[in-house]
Amino acid sequence: PRNEDSMAIHIPQGSLLTSKGIVIAIADGVSAAEAGREASEIAVKGFVSDYYSTPDSWSVKQSAHKVLIALNRWLFGQGQKFLEAEKGYVTTFSTVILKSRSAYVFHVGDSRIYRLRDGVLEQLTRDHVARISAEQCYLARALGIDVNLDVDFRTLDLQQNDLFLLTT
Repeated sequence: PRNEDSMAIHIPQGSLLTSKGIVIAIADGVSAAEAGREASEIAVKGFVSDYYSTPDSWSVKQSAHKVLIALNRWLFGQGQKFLEAEKGYVTTFSTVILKSRSAYVFHVGDSRIYRLRDGVLEQLTRDHVARISAEQCYLARALGIDVNLDVDFRTLDLQQNDLFLLTT
């Protein structure tokens, strides 16, 4: 009954389009977390805002990584006011940044990024879940779940007519 997903698409004007590119981000607040919805909103809005504020001399990878580390630490810190921090400000997060002829994919959690190319849909991310049994699994990685953050990263060449699908 309550949607804990957030998303953002930002296509900047002028020099930022060349220096930083286009950002598409999606997050899914963990439903077991008391502030999952807030975490997903903070993650996508904060990422877009902070990414475009990084120095132009930084690479896409460096900029996005530093922003994600800062967001994770902030979310984790906010979660410390709950009895169980992993039930505080926790969210999945996936983003694709389109710059020049490359797509930069950053991913943590079980939100997914796909690419449709020439009629073939390819999943670009893998879910960070740990299976306990055939019926039960849990999220192994997410923003805000731990002070340390392990983010999957990959770079892809873009081709004309590539389409990207981000899902939660």
